Amino acid sequence: MKINVVVIAIVIVAVLAFVYFIVKRNRKDQKDLEQELNEREVKPEKHRDQQV
Repeated sequence: MKINVVVIAIVIVAVLAFVYFIVKRNRKDQKDLEQELNEREVKPEKHRDQQV
Protein backbone atom coordinates (compact mmCIF):
# COMPACT_ATOMS: atom_id res chain seq x y z
CA MET A 1 0.00 0.00 0.00
CA LYS A 2 2.87 2.37 0.71
CA ILE A 3 4.21 2.01 -2.83
CA ASN A 4 0.88 3.12 -4.24
CA VAL A 5 0.93 6.29 -2.13
CA VAL A 6 4.45 7.13 -3.30
CA VAL A 7 3.54 6.51 -6.94
CA ILE A 8 0.41 8.64 -6.63
CA ALA A 9 2.40 11.45 -5.00
CA ILE A 10 4.99 11.37 -7.81
CA VAL A 11 2.26 11.45 -10.46
CA ILE A 12 0.52 14.39 -8.75
CA VAL A 13 3.78 16.34 -8.52
CA ALA A 14 4.54 15.60 -12.18
CA VAL A 15 1.08 16.76 -13.28
CA LEU A 16 1.36 19.97 -11.24
CA ALA A 17 4.81 20.67 -12.71
CA PHE A 18 3.45 20.11 -16.22
CA VAL A 19 0.51 22.47 -15.63
CA TYR A 20 2.87 25.12 -14.22
CA PHE A 21 5.14 24.78 -17.27
CA ILE A 22 2.21 25.14 -19.69
CA VAL A 23 0.80 28.19 -17.89
CA LYS A 24 4.22 29.88 -17.73
CA ARG A 25 4.88 29.25 -21.43
CA ASN A 26 1.40 30.46 -22.37
CA ARG A 27 1.90 33.76 -20.52
CA LYS A 28 5.28 34.29 -22.22
CA ASP A 29 3.78 33.57 -25.65
CA GLN A 30 0.90 35.93 -24.92
CA LYS A 31 3.29 38.76 -23.99
CA ASP A 32 5.34 38.15 -27.13
CA LEU A 33 2.21 38.21 -29.30
CA GLU A 34 0.95 41.43 -27.69
CA GLN A 35 4.33 43.08 -28.25
CA GLU A 36 4.41 41.96 -31.89
CA LEU A 37 0.90 43.24 -32.53
CA ASN A 38 1.70 46.58 -30.89
CA GLU A 39 4.80 46.96 -33.06
CA ARG A 40 2.75 46.26 -36.20
CA GLU A 41 0.36 49.05 -35.27
CA VAL A 42 3.21 51.52 -34.81
CA LYS A 43 5.10 50.54 -37.97
CA PRO A 44 2.74 49.12 -40.59
CA GLU A 45 4.39 47.13 -43.35
CA LYS A 46 4.28 48.61 -46.83
CA HIS A 47 2.73 46.45 -49.49
CA ARG A 48 4.08 46.19 -53.01
CA ASP A 49 0.84 47.58 -54.45
CA GLN A 50 1.23 50.81 -52.48
CA GLN A 51 4.82 51.53 -53.64
CA VAL A 52 4.00 53.34 -56.87
